[in-house]
Amino acid sequence: EREIRNEIRSAFLRSREGPVFLVGCCMLVVWVAAAAGLWHAGVDLWNDVLAVGFAHLLAGRAISIVQGTQIGLPKWLIVLVATYADMTVPFLAYPLFVYTYENFFEGRFFQKRMRPMLESAERHMGGMSRFKVVGVFCFVWLPFWMTGIIVGSILGYLLGLRRWVTLSVVSLAALAAVASWVYAYDFLFRWLSSIHQEVPLVFTSILIVVVIWSRLARRRRASRSTP
Repeated sequence: EREIRNEIRSAFLRSREGPVFLVGCCMLVVWVAAAAGLWHAGVDLWNDVLAVGFAHLLAGRAISIVQGTQIGLPKWLIVLVATYADMTVPFLAYPLFVYTYENFFEGRFFQKRMRPMLESAERHMGGMSRFKVVGVFCFVWLPFWMTGIIVGSILGYLLGLRRWVTLSVVSLAALAAVASWVYAYDFLFRWLSSIHQEVPLVFTSILIVVVIWSRLARRRRASRSTP
């Protein structure tokens, strides 16, 4: 069994999707190395960079931007870190999806991990089929409540876009979505602060609970629909 797994990994890395996945791995390493470099240089910023990045990967765009704003990071830095984390995700998930979809569609990994995202992308195929690049861009950009970037990249694949076109489009859309979220939340944060000093904290706590609850609810629905 171990030999079979090693052969599958080797075949994956030799496939067309292998270089894309390696780029994603390098992006992840560069991000961690940058934080480690800041730590080694004695710059306190490294902790905030790691915190915002991990919050983005684990909980999504909304939580990471809220956290970055709460700890007082400059808006341009929040945009940079959150966009970089957003861009790293499809470079890791997109090649895994394509390879397992084309080679192991009936496999347990695809059915359990990838099929819910496939079904989500298929639900949007009808409305996006005429627009393709523009449709994928808007799909990733407009719903700043969630990280639609993985489903957006799968949607690009289903629409027949070349992989580098898909990844470029979703990366630009991620930048637009993060910037929109950062400046919208910053405006809201300042406005709430003018009402009362504690209002932003209450609002932020409610927002985090709602985002986490919605994510857990989606996962429960996905697990129920997976055979």
